[in-house]
Amino acid sequence: MTDRHEARVLLAVLGERWDAAASLQASTPVDPATFLALCRTTDVAATVHAKLDRAGRSDVLGADVAGGLAAARAKVRLDNLLLIARLEQALDLLLAAGVRPVALKGVDVLHRLYRSFDERSLDDVDLLVRWGDRDLAIATLERAGFAGPGEPERTHWFRSSFELPLVSPGPVGVLFEIHWNVGQVRRYRIDPSALIARSVPIEVGGRSILRLDDHDAVAHLLLHHVQHYFARRLKWVLEIGMLSSAAGFSWTLVAERLTAWGGRAAAGLALAHVRELFPEMLPPAAFAALPASRWRLTATWPLRTSHPLDFYRGTGHRFVQLAIAAAALERPWDLPGYVRHRASRDHDPEADGPHA
Repeated sequence: MTDRHEARVLLAVLGERWDAAASLQASTPVDPATFLALCRTTDVAATVHAKLDRAGRSDVLGADVAGGLAAARAKVRLDNLLLIARLEQALDLLLAAGVRPVALKGVDVLHRLYRSFDERSLDDVDLLVRWGDRDLAIATLERAGFAGPGEPERTHWFRSSFELPLVSPGPVGVLFEIHWNVGQVRRYRIDPSALIARSVPIEVGGRSILRLDDHDAVAHLLLHHVQHYFARRLKWVLEIGMLSSAAGFSWTLVAERLTAWGGRAAAGLALAHVRELFPEMLPPAAFAALPASRWRLTATWPLRTSHPLDFYRGTGHRFVQLAIAAAALERPWDLPGYVRHRASRDHDPEADGPHA
């Protein structure tokens, strides 16, 4: 069974295009199981429920969909309570140790962009720390029972990425990712000290920490979308629109940041997908500041799909991922070096620094 119709209805609801959603539903009612499955795979079930409820349209897609969305949001409510409790525990430990982290992604936006803590799922906790605080932050959490990877996996994480996963103690573990930079090794030139210098205060559960500047946050989400090969995680796409709607937001400044990071080409491709998903969400200034390169679009055209949610097909296959990576690199001729790095990174003793 195809899910294209349900995908179009989902995008209409998320874009709050109520007439379009009602018209699509009237012409062909969604299959409840298919629609609910899409909401789960795109990680927006709680958001869809909140939007429908707030607009007074909870039953527009039928009782089965309404009931399934309500159940999904109830689960998000319970899951988020656990994650937030573990987050606050970790923040107390880190702040007491003198580490003031920067909230990334969900930890940031849930506390300031959503009306209720159960309108957006939290999959894990992402915190950015200064390079000099990395080992202290990890050791502080591990002394409190957070479990990190053992060797040789631990060395692999330090050498191949800018993050380390930790799992909180307790019968239900919560995944934490301690970052000391954002982006990917050998793909971008992001200065983490500049990110943190531009960060601004945010209060999370009565604790004063930091969050990314909105321009850095949007730039990060655009690169993150490409790093996940244009995945169907629509909550991240929606948050690009929410963050960029703030007063004084400048797409020109986002473009400047991405140019400095070596991520302008990748961001242009990401925005091309965002425009297909939600044509009216971003202003023309966004696409003028970060246009998708014609040759990059042409080079990846054989991978394109007409599915309403997807930009490329077959993104789970390594060949497709490498093709997308080549098109998204600022300088495609760097691809051989990047591939060699990925193949040899575990054997390079010099690769565990902040700019590996």
